Amino acid sequence: MDRLYITRETGTISRTDLTQVTLTMADGTTYEELEPRRLFPTTRPNAYITLLDKDEKEIALIRDLGELDDASREALEACFAEYYRVPQITRVVETRAQFGSLAWTVYTDRGGPITFRFRYRSDIFTMGGGRVIVRDSNDNRYEIKNVNEMDANSKRLLFPYL
Repeated sequence: MDRLYITRETGTISRTDLTQVTLTMADGTTYEELEPRRLFPTTRPNAYITLLDKDEKEIALIRDLGELDDASREALEACFAEYYRVPQITRVVETRAQFGSLAWTVYTDRGGPITFRFRYRSDIFTMGGGRVIVRDSNDNRYEIKNVNEMDANSKRLLFPYL
């Protein structure tokens, strides 16, 4: 089977659930209950989007969100906002090394303080422009949009790890 690529000319996408969409092809063929997933969520979030059926089989691929009509793009972005919801670290309160791992206590955009553990540098990803992704020991991700815009104490605590 050849790979099916979606553009504004070949199909439209509508959101049907928090993280599901329906794909309607230009010829009228409809694929329901598809889950959109970014193949490169951190490095190319608007490119290479796969649409998976309930058996996780790829039905179609979107090379770039810019190739879709506005309504289709908005439907996918709404799904991604739900599926890829990553807490934003707004302040760092404490960092400590303990039992071969690091523990950070931070505030996020979701409320009060949270403490999480992770392996030393292998779970800290600097993305350029001050952006940092941290993956904890439970495989949860946290993001710092721009470490340079954080308060002085947070930057001081983060400096040894970045």
